[in-house]
Amino acid sequence: MSEHEETELKELIRKFEGMVNKGEAPFFDVEEFERISDHYFSSGKINKALKAAELGEEVFPFSSNFPIKRAQFLLAYDQNEEAQRALDRAERMDPENTELLLARAAIFSKKGAHKEAIRLYRKAYPRHEFPEEVLMLMANEQQLLGAHDEAIKLYMDLLKLNPEDEIALFNLAHCFEGSGQDLEAIAFFKKFIDQEPFSEQAWFHLSASYARMKDHDHALWAVDYSLLIDPAFAAARFEKARILEQLERLEEAIQTYKEGIQVDEPAGYSHFRIGHCFRKMGHSAKARVFFTKAVTEDPELEEAHLELALLSDEEECGHESLHHIRRAVELDPENPDYLIIQAELMRRHGFLEESCEKYQELLKMGHTAPDIYMEYTELLFDLDEIEEGMDLLYKGVQLNPSSADIHFRLAGYLFSMEEWDEGEIYFRQALGIDPGRRSYFFELFPRFLTNKRLAQLSSPNKD
Repeated sequence: MSEHEETELKELIRKFEGMVNKGEAPFFDVEEFERISDHYFSSGKINKALKAAELGEEVFPFSSNFPIKRAQFLLAYDQNEEAQRALDRAERMDPENTELLLARAAIFSKKGAHKEAIRLYRKAYPRHEFPEEVLMLMANEQQLLGAHDEAIKLYMDLLKLNPEDEIALFNLAHCFEGSGQDLEAIAFFKKFIDQEPFSEQAWFHLSASYARMKDHDHALWAVDYSLLIDPAFAAARFEKARILEQLERLEEAIQTYKEGIQVDEPAGYSHFRIGHCFRKMGHSAKARVFFTKAVTEDPELEEAHLELALLSDEEECGHESLHHIRRAVELDPENPDYLIIQAELMRRHGFLEESCEKYQELLKMGHTAPDIYMEYTELLFDLDEIEEGMDLLYKGVQLNPSSADIHFRLAGYLFSMEEWDEGEIYFRQALGIDPGRRSYFFELFPRFLTNKRLAQLSSPNKD
């Protein structure tokens, strides 16, 4: 908006509000009423926007513009039924109005009827003043349907009309990724770059496509061009750091993450990645510093809380370890890995009953991973609940018939109870599933290393 247009709009709003405050009937032309209502809507003043549209409708009762505009405002705030009534009124006056078709399509979209929405968008497309807007809406609906190929075609058409449309470029990249068309993405972005060589977004998406193909050299090459065009492009800086981290070039990755922090705030996740790099390098103290920075800047970053829980456990800081794993679980209560770790940490630090509750919670949630049954069984044994522990392990074996480890675990407990015949059944089953895991069994039960019967059974040369 130019300075002149901004001054003109301010005067229009001042005049409108003055008349309303005085109780006078405001009179403006259709375009002025629309500008006033649009201004209030874009400012988040929905009631004033609706009021301006209603007054416009009173002054121009035979114009379909104002009930349509009211419907658009109502739709934005999910007042679908009232919006529908406003559209019904507009349709009686102007059934072929393209804005009416778009508003009807928006209602279908909100109801999940994406095919109906697309049908109306197609009807409006050839007649709309701004066809690229309708193309974007159609492409979005196709994307919601999971029809990535159709969406890709539409986004490509959009980019032909406007190569600088970064939203279309982003959505196109998302469709390529979602449909696993990385080779097609690389071909498209290379061709697009030939025509638009200074599009840092295109170079960025080309880099991400190469990275998904594990072609890290070309990924770095592309992201470097993106940063050459726009050194302040924070997403590209982060992508470069991520690629360097995958290549185990950890010191370079740390430096690149730090450079990104200078141009992108907040930087909680970048601090987390730096901590992760230091953790890989074996620098636990430095890792702790950056994980702590991460949760200070972003208290809801559950991954950083998890890492702090694990570090604190290694350092035998039980209270701190339990605090951070509790925060991680609070932030992502459906994550079974967090719950398993919480249960293990509680057990390790002596909170056995609380640990039992966590394992029970996992089982109630329907998680059946072998580790859950094995660790929970061991905990029950610690509590002298031997029978309950064995029942649990039998169930775990039934639910995990392809897990050699849980069969080996059950066999070991049965051998320990002198139940040799039954134990041998599960031992043989474990060997049949994965004979290479026999070493796992003897790590768990080293006292059986010298047992001749098991030595004969577990011999690699045994038929």
